[in-house]
Amino acid sequence: MKHVLFLRLASLALACTPILVVPRARAAEPERYAIDAVIDGAAGTVTAEVTVRVHVEEGESAVVLWLYADRLAVAPSPMEERSWRWIYPGEIDLGGVTVSEVRVDGESVAVEPVASSETEDRGRDFGGSDLRVPVSPGPSRTVELRFSMRLDVPDRFGRLGHAAGVLSLAGPWYPLVVDGDAWSFDVPHTLHARALSGEIATPVGRGQEIDVEQVGAFVPAIVAPRLSTRTVRALGHDVVVVSGGELYAPPSAETPGVAGVIDLAGIDVAGMIGEVAAQAFTTASWLSIPIPEPMTVLIVPSRTELASSAPGALLVSDHALQIFPLDVVREFHLRAIRRAIFQLLAQSISARVEAPTDRGWVDDLRSIVLLDLDEARRSSTAQRPDQLLSLFAFHPAVDQLLYAPQIAFEETYFGAIDEPDRFRDDPVRARYPLTRGRRLLECVRDVLDDEAMQRMLARIANGRRSIRSALARAGIDVETMLPLWLRYATLDVNYRLGEIRTEITASGFRHTIEVLREGDERPEPVEVEVEDSAGNHVSGYWDGVGVRGEVVIDTPGDRGSVTIDPRHRLPQSAAVSDGHPRQDDATNAPWRPPIFTAFALDVLVSEANVTGVIDLALRQRYDLEHTVALRLARTAARTGGRVVYLQGLGPKAHNNRRIGTVGGGIGFNYVQPGFGGVANLGGYAIDAQLVGSVDTRRFIYDPRDAFILSAALQITGTIREDSTFAITGRGAFHAAGIFPIGLLNTFVLAGGGGFTIGPALDADRQSIGGRYALRGFTNGELLGNGALYAVFEHRFTAVTDLGINVLWGVIAREIQLAWWVGGGVVFDTSDHRDAHGAFEAGGGLRFHYDYGGIQPGVLAIDVGVPISGYVEGNTRAPVGFYIGFDQYY
Repeated sequence: MKHVLFLRLASLALACTPILVVPRARAAEPERYAIDAVIDGAAGTVTAEVTVRVHVEEGESAVVLWLYADRLAVAPSPMEERSWRWIYPGEIDLGGVTVSEVRVDGESVAVEPVASSETEDRGRDFGGSDLRVPVSPGPSRTVELRFSMRLDVPDRFGRLGHAAGVLSLAGPWYPLVVDGDAWSFDVPHTLHARALSGEIATPVGRGQEIDVEQVGAFVPAIVAPRLSTRTVRALGHDVVVVSGGELYAPPSAETPGVAGVIDLAGIDVAGMIGEVAAQAFTTASWLSIPIPEPMTVLIVPSRTELASSAPGALLVSDHALQIFPLDVVREFHLRAIRRAIFQLLAQSISARVEAPTDRGWVDDLRSIVLLDLDEARRSSTAQRPDQLLSLFAFHPAVDQLLYAPQIAFEETYFGAIDEPDRFRDDPVRARYPLTRGRRLLECVRDVLDDEAMQRMLARIANGRRSIRSALARAGIDVETMLPLWLRYATLDVNYRLGEIRTEITASGFRHTIEVLREGDERPEPVEVEVEDSAGNHVSGYWDGVGVRGEVVIDTPGDRGSVTIDPRHRLPQSAAVSDGHPRQDDATNAPWRPPIFTAFALDVLVSEANVTGVIDLALRQRYDLEHTVALRLARTAARTGGRVVYLQGLGPKAHNNRRIGTVGGGIGFNYVQPGFGGVANLGGYAIDAQLVGSVDTRRFIYDPRDAFILSAALQITGTIREDSTFAITGRGAFHAAGIFPIGLLNTFVLAGGGGFTIGPALDADRQSIGGRYALRGFTNGELLGNGALYAVFEHRFTAVTDLGINVLWGVIAREIQLAWWVGGGVVFDTSDHRDAHGAFEAGGGLRFHYDYGGIQPGVLAIDVGVPISGYVEGNTRAPVGFYIGFDQYY
């Protein structure tokens, strides 16, 4: 069926007659650029003399230059404790671009910055800045601008970045002439560039000193001490992959001996790009789309764009395909690369038929259409992440991945409709945020029937008319609807169900459903589905005009459930909704599979003991308020389980958790004999517990700027091994403040304490030793009926962006060092003293890694040394040594 659809659309595309649209004349339009640059790749600096021939219309008094590179002068505003790793390899490093000695037709002029309007959703961190260059008003003519520039590229990932040994100049690195929204003018650029050391690569030339001419919006480039180039064949075309690091090439089947052994950790990036390119080229050939010869691929150090395009080049991140080598998992990355190839192929179409004003969205929309046609042709087996991963949703990382992703390139996995682009590295969205291609295509689908939609797709694919013209030909009010659609990316909306009324009719049941919209005004069709008691699914639509609407749906059976947007086609914002934005979309929410909300394994090497915890949670999808948890735990003192109900309170930490919880539960434990002393009794205990906590951490594996407070009250009945029975009460609290100093240094001040009343085994007393308190002492060494302790810890991220592949299950990312000092006191001790104090110091390592290249985790190794307070004569190791698969505090 998919092949039939593709053939029909391809036939329509090929049959459409060519209707060329000539873009209107611009007020200021560049005709040619000439750049003479000296590049210091080691320092990340570029100095250049730039000459621009600009056509100005009669009466024009200024030409505006866009300084995209000025975005480097400030840190991105959306950056937070997880995503800083996607922007900077170390601390915040700033740079920018300066323009001097500006001349117009040989005359020196004074330039001035252009202030952005307060209504523009545009910041310096995204769009850089503009300079106004005055020209003398006169007749329509061509003027010549000449200026000097200096670009300082900081240690940063992205299109303009200096990281991993590569200086990336894959965005507009020299100023471009703009006219309002238009900047992507296809004009000749003559570039003479000399590298003080290393080599330069552009789409049309490589070497230490290059002279190239390229037609496009600008000339992208990368610079490295030594460029690695590998050419692969794709459907009879050359694909040239250029990287600043060595490109892995697997040995051929005929290679003898050790040289013929395949490196299990090697990633044949060039080979896989070639395979994907062959698939895309096949579809392009069907549609008579020109294929560049050769197609140049530049590998850039990017952590926000997995694959994209620049004028004349495909851009692929050096982290692409660093993912578990399972076809269905790798398909997400390959699909992103395939889409970028179609985006590159679309450039030649847009150069013929699209106005420069529209280049910010037409290439992306056309690439989506071509991608969908390609997948229809190949009967793609790619699945949505929630379908693919639902079988594994019991794992905490996967649960987080589905409901509150914290991974790099998250739009690759979760951008099915809205395609978030928080950092807007692509210059087509840097000046102004534009709705991306997938969402635009769905907007078009909303207003066309199936047959008209097929014709629309054919017109977009064949490239014989502008997309704006194709929309108008399909009957869409382009002047009204298109500006609104392009703004959808900036509009935050939450839909929720209102009043639902059901009445009996002669043929069954009639349901009147109120739909409410909160946030911005975004008129769009909103689907509402009713499932009746007989299992029938019937949909109706609200046109989305206004803040509320009613949908009337008739069903044969009585109402079962009601759901807004059952196909998840409408982006909804977590900033507008109180809970998860889809929590209030349905009357019934399915239960998730049991979730591992906590999994920790600690090896207490110095105590020759292994402890751990597994925390399983049951909750409905998108529910942040109600959780039933089952905890199975083994500590140095007891082994057992607990059933707890937790109520979420307060603001959201993220879309999967609120910062506050209260609850209670019942626990069953076996008390370890010998804990606190070889002669101590064990027993069986049942307890009732009340708990509460506040936890503002958003990225739990390496939190920054967070506050944690937890407390518990518990009453325990214990049948001891000597058949006696005792009831004990205890309470405990733990608090921690986490304070960042820059990006690489974090300070933690943590403390806690507790009390025990009634006859108690040592397992019920308070302890200040162990991995979660004073790590220089054992869990059973410092026990009392009261306790207080405090720890001051400093963590320093020594190595970032490591990228070491450990048999594909783990890809190491960071190494963090830690040192701490701590002290505490126990009261009414187990050895009959009123009080006993202890002090310690220690250090540790944190190895941060990604499971299978996707979800973060951490391995902690801690060694604590007692300074004073250890019990004389007690058999103990000289230090506390712990290995933990979890984050401390």
